[in-house]
Amino acid sequence: MLVDKTQQLVNLCQKRKNLQTSATNLKEFKSRQKQIADAVTAIKPLVEALKAFRQRGITDFDVKQTADALIKIVVEAEAKFKENPEWINQNFNGNNLKLRRESLKTTLEQQLGDAWKRYLIQQNIPKPSHETLNLLSRIDTFRKTVQQFRILEGELNKVVFPKNNAEFEIYEQKIEELKLYWNSLSSDDIPQSVLELLKAAANQGASLNLLTPEVMNWINQHGISDALKIRFT
Repeated sequence: MLVDKTQQLVNLCQKRKNLQTSATNLKEFKSRQKQIADAVTAIKPLVEALKAFRQRGITDFDVKQTADALIKIVVEAEAKFKENPEWINQNFNGNNLKLRRESLKTTLEQQLGDAWKRYLIQQNIPKPSHETLNLLSRIDTFRKTVQQFRILEGELNKVVFPKNNAEFEIYEQKIEELKLYWNSLSSDDIPQSVLELLKAAANQGASLNLLTPEVMNWINQHGISDALKIRFT
């Protein structure tokens, strides 16, 4: 509604500008039109992001108050403009529109960023420590998978929030790929008991009970015993 209403006002200003003959008034109309168009440009991408979250049932956004304040300005300006086009030059408060626009923009960006963080937590994305990844990368069988895992992890860490539904779908795919890489850290050459210890160490921490003679023998064979540390929790 906000974007549509604001765009309607931009269009009205454009029509009036096309009919305007006074150079002074034309300049004022152009200035007002730009202020309103800037509001559309600033808010529209965030509205697209908001739609993407809502398509996934993520609706815990609280922007009604700031959005209503901006909508009120636009709706009033549209009504006044229809009554008297000169009102847009004489009485329209562009600074107030800008303040309301920036307030809504800041609120939306903050809430979208917070919603994205919560979404990532809900996806149970694996979060192995750098030490664990370094350990796994020293094993030939795991090296390539660890590299791919790190690339995807780095890409996701740079995302503030998806800007639209297409971006959201891309990141959803990357999340699934990240999980797949982590789950694929297995091989016939590596005993199951070793995999259990390595994956436990990368997540909640490994119990000393997992350090069986078989596991210790494998660790020594691969020369990675210095990479394993024991800590009390």
